[in-house]
Amino acid sequence: MRAETLKRHIDLHAWVGILTGLALFVAFFAGALNMFHHELHHWQEPAATEAAAPDANMQALLDTVVANNPEAGNWMFLIPGDDPSAIWRETVDGDSVWHTEHASDFNDAGEKVAPAGGSGLSEFVNELHFELAIPKVGLYFMGVVSVLYGAALIGGLVIHWSRLKKEFFALKHQGNLRRYWKNLHNLVGVISYPFHVIFAWTGAAMGCLAIVTLVMGGLVFGPQFQPAFTEATEAWPTPEASGNPAAMAGVDDYLAGARQAMPELDVGWIELQQYGDENAVVDVGGSVHGKVAHYSHVVMRGDNAELLTVSGPGQRSFNHFLMAPVYSLHFGDYGGLFVRLMYFALALLGCLLFFSGNIMWCERRTDRQGPSRSAAFMLRLTLGVTFGVMAGLAMAFIVSKPMLYSPWQAWTAPAEKIAFLVTLLIALAAAFRAAPLTTAGLWPKVCAGLYLLAPLVQGALEGFHTWLEPDFLLVNGSLLAVAASLILVDRLRRRRLRRAAPHPLWVGAAHPVTAANPVGPDPA
Repeated sequence: MRAETLKRHIDLHAWVGILTGLALFVAFFAGALNMFHHELHHWQEPAATEAAAPDANMQALLDTVVANNPEAGNWMFLIPGDDPSAIWRETVDGDSVWHTEHASDFNDAGEKVAPAGGSGLSEFVNELHFELAIPKVGLYFMGVVSVLYGAALIGGLVIHWSRLKKEFFALKHQGNLRRYWKNLHNLVGVISYPFHVIFAWTGAAMGCLAIVTLVMGGLVFGPQFQPAFTEATEAWPTPEASGNPAAMAGVDDYLAGARQAMPELDVGWIELQQYGDENAVVDVGGSVHGKVAHYSHVVMRGDNAELLTVSGPGQRSFNHFLMAPVYSLHFGDYGGLFVRLMYFALALLGCLLFFSGNIMWCERRTDRQGPSRSAAFMLRLTLGVTFGVMAGLAMAFIVSKPMLYSPWQAWTAPAEKIAFLVTLLIALAAAFRAAPLTTAGLWPKVCAGLYLLAPLVQGALEGFHTWLEPDFLLVNGSLLAVAASLILVDRLRRRRLRRAAPHPLWVGAAHPVTAANPVGPDPA
């Protein structure tokens, strides 16, 4: 490859990485914890809550929620389990607001017995992963970031293809920390490259789909595009309410119809649209285990449970066949616990990849152009955001449990978000006030301590015997694994510092590179 072409790919890789690195760090770190989203739902609930009777209570829950909130039948999800839940949408001032209620929230008379509010930790982690917790535009922004992320991956492959074998074994100290960061960055990138390709593709597909349909419908095909697109991609088009009330079949009828149409389906949810109307549609969804594209749907009429369509392995249209793997590959739930644990570890390595990439850009810019305000700003911003996000999520976990057992239980979800935001702002302020070397030495220890503290707070309040429950074991184990990772990274940082002087950019001084402040040659 010509040197000029290679240089262009290096510049493209670096600039795209620096533009998207922080957003991707937040998404990957929250995504690592989000691998145990279902378990976190259980972890965040008060341990003293008595579980309702299993799935048989779904009908009672459905009837109660619809009776109390008639609008809930327009679009609702029933989630089976020991304590079935109903997730339904309400329109407030033109905006959609989602509510979650459990069977244990009501007594036999259908009266609300649980206090309003509660933890929203799992939802917040999910929002942070998918949309950086930015309402409305966050998902679209992350879709664009995913496209740029894919471009950076292509550039990285072009740059390193001819020397993959050499760089795979290149993690060693060669006179300065800059070279060590580069070797570490390349090693992590080579090991996890397929994983990153999957996330770039699926993230772009989920985040940019709405943008593509808007552009194609508005600028190319016109108003007829949206109905055609919906028909080609959805299991069943969203029904329009007729305004004519109708008696509905029971939940047991829907489940029986799904078992008959697809015996291998493991039901994960029941989606109801226009429930109570003669045009009501019910989608019994779940998984067919052993398949990568395991999400499947059995769609029926709401009034008599008559089968409308089935979408599953071997029973999909071509469009559904192409789209079906997107969600399962992104969520990593197609291969059981082992795959989820692998995704968790690779997501943490991804955080290290983006962090090291930003550091390399800052140091390289300083070496090429001398002392740079932009490089110093970017380094401090990188340290503040990365440590702030990690510490902020830990504080959300720590705050969650005490709030649940306090008189202010209804304020638990806002308190979790406030704890995250305040901690993030503190970390950012500290990163811009102290020398970067000081920040890098202090905050890994602070973050590790917080992630060690979170499981201890949960155990102290709810009993350490709860750690043996599988869901609690996975969530607390993931928190302890993050703490161990931070301790390991801090140990490696200290070992590197004992062997080589830090780059001048890290000590906060704006003096140029001299013989007194040696910097190794540009390895690129």
